[in-house]
Amino acid sequence: MSKAKQLIFLLVAGLVAGVLWHLFSSLSMQERGEIASVEEQEDAAGEQPVIVREVSFESGASTLVSVGTGQAQQSITLFPESAGQVRDVLFSAGQEVVQGDLLLALDKEDEELSVELAKLQLEDARQRLQRYESAAPSGAVSTSEVDQARNALSVAQIELAQAELAYTRRMLLAPFDGVIGIPQVDPGDRVTESTAIATLDDLSNLLVDFKIPEAYAYAIDKGQEVEAQTWALPGMDFTGTVTSLGSQIDEETRTLQVRARLPNEQGQLRTGMSFVMELPLSGELYPAVPAVAVQWDREAAYVWRVRDGQAERQTVEVVKRSEGWALLSAQLTGDDRVVVEGMQSLREGMPVEVRQRQNNTADLTNPETAGNQNDG
Repeated sequence: MSKAKQLIFLLVAGLVAGVLWHLFSSLSMQERGEIASVEEQEDAAGEQPVIVREVSFESGASTLVSVGTGQAQQSITLFPESAGQVRDVLFSAGQEVVQGDLLLALDKEDEELSVELAKLQLEDARQRLQRYESAAPSGAVSTSEVDQARNALSVAQIELAQAELAYTRRMLLAPFDGVIGIPQVDPGDRVTESTAIATLDDLSNLLVDFKIPEAYAYAIDKGQEVEAQTWALPGMDFTGTVTSLGSQIDEETRTLQVRARLPNEQGQLRTGMSFVMELPLSGELYPAVPAVAVQWDREAAYVWRVRDGQAERQTVEVVKRSEGWALLSAQLTGDDRVVVEGMQSLREGMPVEVRQRQNNTADLTNPETAGNQNDG
């Protein structure tokens, strides 16, 4: 490289270095001025500005979740009481029926004749007894004949009752209110006492059986409220009560069977549906603070508590977190206030100035919103 080029290079490098030094010197002076101003303000105030939140107390209750299967409050399969030919099917699938409604009729001509014959025999026996009782005082009829006539009347009454019973057994009646299923027979079919006709379910309430771990067996009581959801009806919640508890712990699964009743006024629930059952469990009270107030170091979790205008470090143990709040095991009272902003520069015993938030609607339980607010 020639001497002229070297000289030009040195001049350019010197010029650039001078510009950079000028900029650096100016920036440094500005920063020193800002730092000095901040230090002067801190020296004048002598206190670290913080925002605090009072300690509240919340229950450490948890929720026990289990899966169960629903069944109708009453559920049966209907069978005819006698064999014969189906005359009429008087219901349709899904129909709501009332106790005593006629559901199925078999052929009953023979039974009708038997009832009429029994009625005639009963009337004849009654008239004979009346004649004998009228003639007995004159001695025309002996006492034994009167007794025989009285017995004959009783036999005729029994025979009529039997004939009427056989007649009613040719008809299938609803034993209780409910919703009937799909008919399994048609008119003209031959049926016996073992032929299934349809199912009948009382769906006014649904019973849900589920199991809970052995450890919670004595935390559940009859009458306790339970929440239920089913995948068949997403977004809908149902509230019921525990109606019965099993008497034994299952040795293999170490669980206890529980049954709950869910009201079903709208008829939306059906037998066989699966449910997610949630049972709230009671728990002791714990100090509750916004989760952003809890700090960690190598030793333990802690919060900064403000007492007598000074910062105190209080070791805590987080018991539970829920929706931006932390339940703590700690020596805190309802009169204590914990720092939720401004704790980064705190030291034990440092004087603090409690300030109010500029935006009172900010959510201190949300770490994002809490961290982005300015001190007032």
